[in-house]
Amino acid sequence: MSSQLRTAGLVAAVLLAAGCAADDQDVTGTEQGPPPALYETARTYQEAAARGDWHTACAATSTRKQGGSLARCLDSHPAPGPGATADSSPPADPPRYADGSTPVPRERRTTGGPDRADTGPVSATGAQPVAASGDHPAGYAVLVAYSVQWPGKAATSTRRALRLVQEGGQWRVDQLADLHPGETSLLAALGGRP
Repeated sequence: MSSQLRTAGLVAAVLLAAGCAADDQDVTGTEQGPPPALYETARTYQEAAARGDWHTACAATSTRKQGGSLARCLDSHPAPGPGATADSSPPADPPRYADGSTPVPRERRTTGGPDRADTGPVSATGAQPVAASGDHPAGYAVLVAYSVQWPGKAATSTRRALRLVQEGGQWRVDQLADLHPGETSLLAALGGRP
């Protein structure tokens, strides 16, 4: 009888240990981090905006950022005619740094020809939860980085914080803010806490 008790005790100990291990695996298995779709949406938006594909860029933004509809967003980003250059005047609502200043306007590219800028690959990293702020709902902050090189000039790099929110089961860009050189807080750039 004592060998049966020892066997039963051993089986119970093994099952208990296996149960604890399974529980530990479940806990670590649920720590998935940000959804990969965040990064894809951020890259899609920034790549499209850099090449002036406003149909794709606007489609990746929230209804609030679109100004109420895709058509309104497209109207606010008219495509220049063939061979025309975009003017160098700043947009009506330029992006703002966390300290309230605005970036120096950059040269804009044309729709074609030898003076068209080359855009490098876009990286999207560092997603972190961001609380609601002002008109912007809670979501995730994502860091995007990209470069632009005009013919005969050195490439410039830009780091931008994007706020992505859920809308209609999709992740959409709701806010953007360019980061100063050396600025690291996405949350501060988007009006949240650093």
